Amino acid sequence: NSYLQQWLPHQWHYLAILLDMEAPPEPRDCILCGADGIFQCTECAHRPVFCTMCCQAEHKCRPFHRVEQWNGTFFEESSLQLAGLVLHVGHGGKHCP
Repeated sequence: NSYLQQWLPHQWHYLAILLDMEAPPEPRDCILCGADGIFQCTECAHRPVFCTMCCQAEHKCRPFHRVEQWNGTFFEESSLQLAGLVLHVGHGGKHCP
C-alpha cells in the first residue's frame, strides 16, 4: 500500500503540530490568575498551565490527572502530590472535624 507515500508530503505539518504541543506557551502564565505557570495538566483540554495554588484548586475533584512541572528548560513528568494536592477521602472532601 502507499500510505507512507501519501503521508510524506504532510510530514512537516505534523511535525510542527507535535512541536507546538511540546513547547511551553509564551508567556508561561497561569490561565486562571496570571501568576507564573509551573504545572501543565496533560489531561485537561488544551493542556493548560497553572500556578501551584490554581493547580491544586482545579484538581481537587480530578486527582487522577497527570501533570508536568516546568524545570526551567522543559516540562518534566511530575504529580499532583508534588503540586501540593492533598486528597481528603472522608467528610465530603474536607478536613476531618
